[in-house]
Amino acid sequence: MENETGMKDDIATKLAQAENMKRQYDKSTKASWFWAFLFGPIYYAVHGFWGRAVIVLLLNFIIIGFIVSPFLAYPAWRSRAEKKALLALQTAALIR
Repeated sequence: MENETGMKDDIATKLAQAENMKRQYDKSTKASWFWAFLFGPIYYAVHGFWGRAVIVLLLNFIIIGFIVSPFLAYPAWRSRAEKKALLALQTAALIR
């Protein structure tokens, strides 16, 4: 029982660390949506979001890409930051 409680506390600690690290790795700015709207697929390609770049490029042919592009910017940055934070925690766990 005591071991189970310690394990839950350890998991909660790791999740809190991941949340804090995620904020550090988030490189988006307040104007990310504007740059995504202005440059569309080029913005995503420059920052390495290739899947989103292709999707927005294809959607631009039917004009929807210009509307959708700004809404894809912040989730892309959040997703990348979360992946980096989890990778950093896993690496730290392997080093120990």
